Amino acid sequence: MTSAVDPWFKRYRWLQMLGTGGMGVIYLAEDSATGNSPCVVKQLNSKYSDPEEMAEAVRLFKREAHLLSTLNHPGVVRFFDHYSTEDGKYYLVMDYVRGSSLESVINDFGPFDEDDAVKVGIQICEVLEYLHEQDPPIIYRDLKPSNLMLTPEGQIVFIDFGIARTFMPKESATRVVTAGYSPPEQYFGKPETRSDLYALGATLGHLITGARPKPLTATIPSQNKPSVLPAIDELVKNLTAHAPEDRPPTARHVRHALYRIYQQLHPEFEIPDEVFTQRSNTTKEEQYISQKIMKSGMAAAASALRQEEENEEKRRKVSQEAPPKASFERLRAYGTKDGVNSSTRNQKVSSGGERQKMQTAADKQKITGSSYERQQRSSRETITEAASQMRSVRDLKPQNKRNPIEKLFDWLGLGRK
Repeated sequence: MTSAVDPWFKRYRWLQMLGTGGMGVIYLAEDSATGNSPCVVKQLNSKYSDPEEMAEAVRLFKREAHLLSTLNHPGVVRFFDHYSTEDGKYYLVMDYVRGSSLESVINDFGPFDEDDAVKVGIQICEVLEYLHEQDPPIIYRDLKPSNLMLTPEGQIVFIDFGIARTFMPKESATRVVTAGYSPPEQYFGKPETRSDLYALGATLGHLITGARPKPLTATIPSQNKPSVLPAIDELVKNLTAHAPEDRPPTARHVRHALYRIYQQLHPEFEIPDEVFTQRSNTTKEEQYISQKIMKSGMAAAASALRQEEENEEKRRKVSQEAPPKASFERLRAYGTKDGVNSSTRNQKVSSGGERQKMQTAADKQKITGSSYERQQRSSRETITEAASQMRSVRDLKPQNKRNPIEKLFDWLGLGRK
């Protein structure tokens, strides 16, 4: 069934590509079924020569897509549609998340201060608790700054659940890792809930220092930032311990440790009772204490807002000045090119309406029609001004050059009167 007659492809209007990677392509789109509201369509690339393997891939895809659609947490992007074609292409549709990825914030504005890093860490722990307490537990497996969106309101949102890993060839399925963030056990295809805690520690270290974590090495922020609070330094070091049993047991324990650190930064903060009672179940009010903490403001969120406003302005100009007319067939064909399957940064493509929280390097370099004309006009004016300045400099030079004999006469005082 082709996109020309398939109703599913007619529902979404592809606006622009947001990113590419080894796992597929991400598009910003509009959903006609919900009043053309913005959404993100992720195309996953998977082809199998073995019919049985293909059938198993489809089964797993539908199972995982259904699981994602059941998740309900403010820190998890909402997946609301999925589709697979007979020629081995898979599509996930999710909400468009306003904001910037944590990686973009670091790249554009530098490391986070300790206050913001702790607030972010608390929110990440809340999401991990929610995922790990599902039945069966959901292991995120790919926690890193590029997969975490920071909204203008200061909310952390997990955007990429790496469903494409299910569809990797069997011989390479255990090698899907992100160097620096993935723990040793994940290299052997044996991740567990504490594997996510290792990635959390590596992520916090990156946020605080701005330095990417080294693969399979404990992250110690004080090595790059000696002034870091000792309690943060120790926590990150423990989270990135080589053996899972040497790390904190659960995300809840990490969240409680972050509460204590936050109190060191803000003595007026009252640590919730659950930290002292260690109850197995917490109330919603206690679990989402970060919502109260966020009210004190986040400088990083303000940075994300500025970046999102720039992205929105660019997308608005593109929509007004150059309405997209490309067919979905051409976009889908693009997603199967060899170039899409090579990632120069060893990172899988992340979703969101990065959107996106989320601005890719290609978005930053993209020049719309009107901005291009303004840039060309500005360049011409600059060149004209420079040329006029050059002429004025030449005007200062003597117009009549004196020959050597005249110069000699002048030196001897015999110059003509």
